[in-house]
Amino acid sequence: MVRTVLDLRLRSTMHQLRREWWRVLMLVVGVVWSISLVPAVVWGARVLSYNTVAVKADAAVAVTVILTLGWWLVPLAITGLDDTLEPTRFASLGIAPRRLAPALSVSTLLTVPSLFTLFVLVALSTMWHNEHPRTLVMVVGVAGAVVQWVAVVWSSRVVSAWTARIVAGRRSRLALAGTVGAVVLLAIPVVWVVARDGLEMVLDYDIPVLLDQWGRTPLAAAMAAPESLALRNTWGVLWRLAITLGWAAALQGAWAANVAYAQVHPLFRGGGTRERDDAVLAAATPDAQGRWRAAWHAVWRRVWPVARHAHGPVRAVRARQERAWRSDPRHVAALAGVVVMPLMVLVLVPLFGVDSRWMLLAPLVLAASIGWGRHNDLALDSTAVWLDVVSGRHGRAVMSGRMAAVLRWALPLVVIMALLAWGWSRQWLLGLGILGTSLGVLGATLGVSAVTAVVFPYRVAAPGESPLGAPPGSVGASVVAQTLSSLATAVVVPVVMAPMAAAVLWDARWAWVAAVVGVAIGGAMYMGGVRFAGMMYDQRAGALVGALS
Repeated sequence: MVRTVLDLRLRSTMHQLRREWWRVLMLVVGVVWSISLVPAVVWGARVLSYNTVAVKADAAVAVTVILTLGWWLVPLAITGLDDTLEPTRFASLGIAPRRLAPALSVSTLLTVPSLFTLFVLVALSTMWHNEHPRTLVMVVGVAGAVVQWVAVVWSSRVVSAWTARIVAGRRSRLALAGTVGAVVLLAIPVVWVVARDGLEMVLDYDIPVLLDQWGRTPLAAAMAAPESLALRNTWGVLWRLAITLGWAAALQGAWAANVAYAQVHPLFRGGGTRERDDAVLAAATPDAQGRWRAAWHAVWRRVWPVARHAHGPVRAVRARQERAWRSDPRHVAALAGVVVMPLMVLVLVPLFGVDSRWMLLAPLVLAASIGWGRHNDLALDSTAVWLDVVSGRHGRAVMSGRMAAVLRWALPLVVIMALLAWGWSRQWLLGLGILGTSLGVLGATLGVSAVTAVVFPYRVAAPGESPLGAPPGSVGASVVAQTLSSLATAVVVPVVMAPMAAAVLWDARWAWVAAVVGVAIGGAMYMGGVRFAGMMYDQRAGALVGALS
């Protein structure tokens, strides 16, 4: 069975390389990058061989931890590159999971990133060559590297598979909220310890203790086994290798359970929720809005021309998108992702003791992340594009409703982050400027993303699928769209931020200018971008349906 799966994988990969040029490019870049790191790995192992046993063990554990985290996080962030090992592709063949799971596990070990990881761990184990007994320590080091390699690669498959199942479920919001909460709770004691003892003290005393304890866990125990042998602790060698082998066996069992689950649980589209009122229809009907909201919409239609001509479609699309932001796992995952970088700014600034003015970057990073991330907003609603297109030439109404749904949650979030950063940084004279600049960055980037979502669409995971997946063949188009969107954002954002930078670096009175300039440019670019995107939406209606279907 292993031979059959390997042959199928090789044939599928060759066909993909012939059909999609970007896969060849990615493969060549990966191979060249891996080869370029070979001298550095060999040199590092050579330098470490002259250090003490404790330093060698800490280095081995640290490298293993970094590789493990990379194998866990990179597949979650970069998807759609290789789907030849997905268990769902074998569901129609009727293969027993107990035969398929080991074959897929062996195939996972024979990829380019996996083989490079094996090389790094084995090369690192050569640093034990001058310890006594020399031959035996080297044998234990190489054996530990191989066992640890298997555990690292298999843990990545289990993490990716089970995370995709959790996020794709109806309780995805709870899972994401729990993950973010756990990360915040773990970061709090770290920041407190660094603030209490100082970064240098933590690096000298706390990190070695942490690495020593990590080397007692299955995540790095096998790489620390040579240290036990060098210290004449035979029992330490045996239990470290044993728990790592047991961990690998447990991972194989978890992977087999996931393969069995995937064979009988195809992707589904329905959420299985109970029947409730139609929010989209209610939003599009003026009589259902209430007297005060109807009066407000009447005023708003006089101010905003798009609302005057298509107030019903605007509200219908906005209501549909608001529902998606509350319930669709793909939107929920995007919403959780935009807060990562701002939280890192708030944590790292006090952690490294730099100037508190850097705190003011948090709301700007948040606003830019929200705005830039909407460059694929249209693709996330691919099943509704056909409905919007056949409803008539409502491009401006559709894009206005989509962006308005984003503003419903983005505006409060950016304002709260701006107030937090302002109070934490204690830059009292810059409050109005950072608030106006943050809103300006949000409006400007949303305007850019409204245009790029229509001009450079690309396919993403369909509704009901895992938000951590990507359709095969979409990576090339997504790279082009993201690159062009990033370049446009990089041109616009510095213009909005220039007065605020002057206020921070030279004179705080520039903050008043920053507030006015930010709101003016952000508002103008938002309205202009939505208007232009709506016009392009009507012109490219057929191309949009073809690109996203």
